[in-house]
Amino acid sequence: MPLSEAALSSILAQVSKRILEKLERGKRLSTEDILLLYMDMTYTELREIKGELREVNKRIDEVNKRIDETNNRLDSMYRELGQRIDDTNKRIDETNKRIDTVYRELSLKMDTIYRELSRRVDETREQLASEIRETNKRIDRLYELQAAVEERKKDQTSP
Repeated sequence: MPLSEAALSSILAQVSKRILEKLERGKRLSTEDILLLYMDMTYTELREIKGELREVNKRIDEVNKRIDETNNRLDSMYRELGQRIDDTNKRIDETNKRIDTVYRELSLKMDTIYRELSRRVDETREQLASEIRETNKRIDRLYELQAAVEERKKDQTSP
């Protein structure tokens, strides 16, 4: 059955006290006495190291808590940033849809305007061609009249 830590500590303290009394009386220490003193010193150092380890473990736990808190904040920021990116992408998609709609509407309007302008240009071309033909006919009549007038002048001036 193993000794409890408290019992071992008490035993080593009593043994060390007896060994120190032996030294005070000027007696020589046996190998066992030296080993027991060494064991007491080692045990004391081990207890101190255990206390330091507990303190280090507490600090590690605190650091781990801080790391967890930082990770939680980073996760939260990551989720928030992801949500913002998703929201921005949705707005971009909506804007693209509106652009596509406006593009289609403008294309339709431009096609309508182009057809109307083409029709009006064709009508104007036909109207101008008709007026030019009419003007050419008048000019031809004027030439015919001029030729007839000149012919009469020749006939009247010739004896």
